[in-house]
Amino acid sequence: MNNLGIIGTGNMGGMLAEVMMNQQSIPQHQMYIYNRTNERSTELQSRFPSINITQDIRELLSKTETVFLCVRPTQYESLVKELRKHLTLEHVVATITSPVSLEDLETLPARRIVRTVPTVVNRTGKAPLLLTFGNHWADKEKALFEQWLRTFSEPISVTDDTLRVSSDIVSCGPAFISCLLERFMLAAVQETNITSENAEILTEKMMIAYGHLLEAGHFNLRELMEKVNVPGGITGKGLKVIEKFSEGMFEELIQETHHKYAEDKKEMATLFQGKTDM
Repeated sequence: MNNLGIIGTGNMGGMLAEVMMNQQSIPQHQMYIYNRTNERSTELQSRFPSINITQDIRELLSKTETVFLCVRPTQYESLVKELRKHLTLEHVVATITSPVSLEDLETLPARRIVRTVPTVVNRTGKAPLLLTFGNHWADKEKALFEQWLRTFSEPISVTDDTLRVSSDIVSCGPAFISCLLERFMLAAVQETNITSENAEILTEKMMIAYGHLLEAGHFNLRELMEKVNVPGGITGKGLKVIEKFSEGMFEELIQETHHKYAEDKKEMATLFQGKTDM
């Protein structure tokens, strides 16, 4: 991997920069970062002293060959202006923003466009990364880029029609699961004498061990549930309550996320259409 740039060092951009360097996917001195405010960049540099903080997007693009766009959809308008001015045909542009279409990004000067949607659990260095290539990559280029991604993630190819729901599961999933577990812990504290601290400790340790079970391939999700749910046991009583009150919940969740996604896609398309017409 040649010099790499990250535009936007917030939650996801900063996390990607950190995991890339921790996994030795890119040497510190080949990492270039830019953020609208310097606070996040200087904080990252305090932990990785050899990374390079650039003063603007033009400088970052002039010194890098691969650039990750890690900004919110609302920040794309000003970003696109700079990309149109300073990108070259040889740049590789990776966006982590799901509502922006690859076809729109392919109106930029760079030939190779790719979508790489991360999740907070990518901090582990081996979590899923949703991957969709643009139309102008050679097969060998795709293979080499995916091989590099595997040094800090597990890239999983997705199509445009499954991107949103895949992101619901992989990217939003940790928040959804955390919300459900938090409600579980709160109920445990309210209904019994367990302390909040102990409920949290038990839940976290259970989840860590649960992940190890799945990773080791001892069970899949269905098998694990059946293993715990012995006939006539207590678990079955609890599962019936979950089935009763969760009916329709996740269907509505997916409908809501897809509705917001459609709105964001429309706004992004309008932004690029406006820039194309200028």
